[in-house]
Formats: sequence, structure tokens, C-alpha cells
Amino acid sequence: MKCIAFRSQRREVATILAAAGVTVALTVTTGAGVSHAEERAPLGVPASSVSADGRFFAPGPNTVVKRNAGPAENGLPLAETASPIVPAPAGTTDYYEIKNGHWISQSCGTDLLQQTSGQGKTTLVLSVEKSVAATVSKEVNVDLKYISAGLGWSVTSTYGVKNETRFEVPDGKWGTVQAFPLYDVYEGEAWAGVGGSLPTGKRVWANKPVGVCFNQWAQ
Repeated sequence: MKCIAFRSQRREVATILAAAGVTVALTVTTGAGVSHAEERAPLGVPASSVSADGRFFAPGPNTVVKRNAGPAENGLPLAETASPIVPAPAGTTDYYEIKNGHWISQSCGTDLLQQTSGQGKTTLVLSVEKSVAATVSKEVNVDLKYISAGLGWSVTSTYGVKNETRFEVPDGKWGTVQAFPLYDVYEGEAWAGVGGSLPTGKRVWANKPVGVCFNQWAQ
């Protein structure tokens, strides 16, 4: 098992790129009422570290991020009509080509895969082996099969994630370990016209499950 460094992916209404090929940055918005970030914040994760759409979080001191242990990424196809996270604008065309697809960051999802807890002193062991669907965000109404072609992997598939963690709970403490999906985040540019000759300035993003984010703490 190998721990990897995390680069946070956060999205607001507008996606901000610090530079080409660097992580996507998003500031969680605040205001009257309860935000999606607050609604979807996992236990042990500050709401301020959750993306505005409530789907991702940046790991903190309680998070151990691990890529798959062994070959667990074989994809199982889903329907090509899978819904995008961000709706495309009305009146756009389906005829786009995705170019310059590349990896930009990693991100922890907020969908809980598995959990264990117990009274210390004890060692909590959590082994995870699940299938997780890839997800897509897009600024134009482009067919998902063209996104798959442009990024070089199927965005309409589920992927296996597999890893394990051990957490020592001190005597007299109550310990918890939670598992969330780890995603590689890819970005591509949408081009229109015959042979994809016209840049649109619009982008697509896809999240490929590649491992597990473990939150573990004692209280």
C-alpha cells in the first residue's frame, strides 16, 4: 500500500485554474442558509474543506489517502446517458471534440463507502473493496462517448477501489474510521466545427476512482 500526496479539487460556479496543469481550486461559498458543503460534510471533516457542490473534500490531519493496492481499476460500463454534475447551457450542440485531455488533480469524494468504530484501547482495521462510478462535469452539451475518447478512458464506467488502513485507538477513547473514494481528476477542452477546428473556451472534467481516502480519529 502506498500513501500519496493530495492535491485538492474544489469547484464553485466558475472553475479557477491557477496555471496550466495545476490543481483546480474552489472556494466554498457562504451566506444565508445551509450550504451544500455543510449538508454533505463527512464526520471528522470541516465543512470549510468541502467543495461548494458537496461532492468532494480536501483531506485534513485525520485523512490518510491511498491509491489502489493491486489491480482494482477494471471498469464496468454504465449507460452513456449518465447525467453530468453540471448541466450544459441550453441551446448548445452535441457535436464537439474533446482535445488536450490531461490529469489535473486528485480529490476525495464525500460518498461514504464503509465505516468501523470501537472503544479503545484497540486497533481498528478497515479493508475496502468497492466499485465506484466515474463522474463528469461539463460546460457544453457534449456526448459522454466523446469525453471518453478525448480523455483516453471510459467516463461511463465503474472502477474498483481497494485498500486497507489500521488505526490505533488509545485507551478510554472512542475511535472511528471511515472510507471515501479517491478520484483522479481529468480536464479536456471542447472544440467545435468540422474536425474539431474551432476552440470554444469551454471545458469538461471527469473523476476516475483510483483509491480510498480514510478518515480516522479518536475522541
